[in-house]
Amino acid sequence: MHRFGERQSAFRYSPRTYTPPLIVTRTICNEKPSECLEAACPESWIGFQRKCFYFSDDTKNWTFSQRFCDSQGANLVQVETLQELEFLLRYKGPSDHWIGLSREQGQSWKWTDGTEWTRCFPITGGGECAYLNDKGASSARRYTERKWICSKPDTYAQMRSQSPN
Repeated sequence: MHRFGERQSAFRYSPRTYTPPLIVTRTICNEKPSECLEAACPESWIGFQRKCFYFSDDTKNWTFSQRFCDSQGANLVQVETLQELEFLLRYKGPSDHWIGLSREQGQSWKWTDGTEWTRCFPITGGGECAYLNDKGASSARRYTERKWICSKPDTYAQMRSQSPN
């Protein structure tokens, strides 16, 4: 039995499949215990390091992809650590996926929230929008159609950021 507010995590790994950790949060409830558990990420999103990731099956241009993420309360993914990059590269499969980096002609790369890219991984190509491929990151014109990855904080991270402490 876990106390209120504690987090449970289950991780399953086999050589053929990767199942990321499932994080479950408890909410306040008095009458129906079955309604007390709430997934940390929405259905069809994947949790990793306190973030939720959505890997699209559809292909669209960079602008549509960012609008879709925005409609989900998210952004095209902002890669913050090499561990996160490794996770994304492993989980995305063989398809190219848009990420949240773009640049104007002759300008530096910026994430969708306006922060500067810290050059923690190389980006090849001469396009204005970045995507992940099998080798890492590359760039292309924003009208090119690719799959995309959205991200947002998981429920637990959102609750912590909203707490008064």
